[in-house]
Amino acid sequence: MTYEYHATPYDISASGFYFTDYDDYQQKAATHVNAYGQPVEEYEIQFIDGDNPELFKALSVDQTTLETWFDDFERLEFEGAAKAIYLADDRGENINTIKGKLDDICLYPGTPEQFAEDHLEDTGLIDLIPENLRYYFDYELFARDLVMSGDITGITCMDENFVVWGG
Repeated sequence: MTYEYHATPYDISASGFYFTDYDDYQQKAATHVNAYGQPVEEYEIQFIDGDNPELFKALSVDQTTLETWFDDFERLEFEGAAKAIYLADDRGENINTIKGKLDDICLYPGTPEQFAEDHLEDTGLIDLIPENLRYYFDYELFARDLVMSGDITGITCMDENFVVWGG
């Protein structure tokens, strides 16, 4: 897939330019001048086309973090992008600290209720309850308690539901 970005100058007497990678940005920015022939120094970086626009927005990419975006995040796979969005949006982490924390986060595709049910079945904990009483167990309330205690977090990102724990 082709990725495309736009550097929009804060200088109103200059027009912006499109670029596709960091080298392209540096070459164009180095020679970019305004209507009076003066160098343009500050840009707003806009995501135009490609994968992960939600990640780009969550990371608040600007010209100071653009190289990090291209090196570490632009082609991040779906699961890694979801983790990074969670760290940025829910934990307030910045682009410079997120990369080192991605492996500490675990994702479960689904809702907290689905996670609670699968977790209890996969660990065998539900089997500790006598079979005739299992029907009274409320997975929804258990999931709510897990969320309220901070053990898990339910998020929606990139149009998918996830449960996050760890980190």
